[in-house]
Amino acid sequence: MSQFIRGVTRAIVVACASLLLAVPAAAQFDRGQISGTVKDAQGAVVPGATVTVTNNQTQVASTTVSDGSGFFTFPNLPAGRYTIASELQGFKKAVRNDVQLDAAGSLKLDFTLETGALTESVTVTAETTPLQTDVAVRKTIESKDIEQLSFNGRNPIGVPALKAGVVGGNFNNAGFASLTTGGFNINGSRSDENTIFVDGAVAVRTRSTGAIIGVQNVDVVQEVQVLTANYMPEYGRASGGQIRFVTKSGTNRFSGSGSYFYRDESLQANTWTRNHSGNLTDRHAAPFNYKQYGYSFGGPIQKDRMFFFGAQEWVNFFQVQTNTATVPTEAMRHGDFSQLLGTNPFFSSPQTVRDPLTGEPFPNNVIPQNRLSPKGVALMNLYPL
Repeated sequence: MSQFIRGVTRAIVVACASLLLAVPAAAQFDRGQISGTVKDAQGAVVPGATVTVTNNQTQVASTTVSDGSGFFTFPNLPAGRYTIASELQGFKKAVRNDVQLDAAGSLKLDFTLETGALTESVTVTAETTPLQTDVAVRKTIESKDIEQLSFNGRNPIGVPALKAGVVGGNFNNAGFASLTTGGFNINGSRSDENTIFVDGAVAVRTRSTGAIIGVQNVDVVQEVQVLTANYMPEYGRASGGQIRFVTKSGTNRFSGSGSYFYRDESLQANTWTRNHSGNLTDRHAAPFNYKQYGYSFGGPIQKDRMFFFGAQEWVNFFQVQTNTATVPTEAMRHGDFSQLLGTNPFFSSPQTVRDPLTGEPFPNNVIPQNRLSPKGVALMNLYPL
């Protein structure tokens, strides 16, 4: 019995370990890299230089040494802002601050070390912008911009529309994810030819026109990236555009947020169509009540090494739709359809009531009382006057 329990326990541990190892697999797709060459003031390559890259938010640092050709690389870096430093005995330390690395981006950063004491440092600010070495046509929108944009229903799926070449998109009143939410046409492609990723995992409904699965929380999204052309072979799943959502990570500081949003018909203008419809029920905006509230919270599990970040959001939505219908008049309930022979706002042409036995029109469109069906009269009386 004890051997059986140990066997089951071992199987559960192996299964859990396999799941934990599988979780980052999709996320690797969103990782970027920073590489470059270290040279001296005369342009000669400098091997053996120590290069350190530090994430500005989490302070997680990685270190490598330039090879014989002065080349260094940091693969598998999450999106974010970094500080990169290069140093070697006999040279001043060179530092590049606040370098933005996008999801799946590839930056080339070269360092020029000046002769001097290692305790001296040179902050590189006058050099050109880091070279983006991949050829994909992209636009990246960061969290500070996403949080300031106004999205219907706080749904950041509308961000791709900011990129040139992106048109369309289907959204309902609250911005909820439905079978038609999303559906952009990117550079002339069909809406079902796009792929949407969330932290590297595909998030497209397989049986709909490019719609995203679920709604992303604005407070969780670190950046949204839209690739429209010339992307790498790993994007071979679809022939259209590629839309990436990258979620936030916790940092060395505990932080969080709370939100509450409310709307009703008193805060929303009536539509032009309803204002000009002539119906009393359309003189005001259709009644609805919309409440959206949630929170986010993150922080360190182990400082400089392990972090967490999570969020939840709820929506309460009530909406009334007003419809206009045509009901039979009092005369029609007694078989008199003479009003249908003239012009009216409900029919494009006069309507003739014919005798089903002979096919001939009833005189003046009036059905004789002895020809009225009791069941038909009862059905007509179900309609309100």
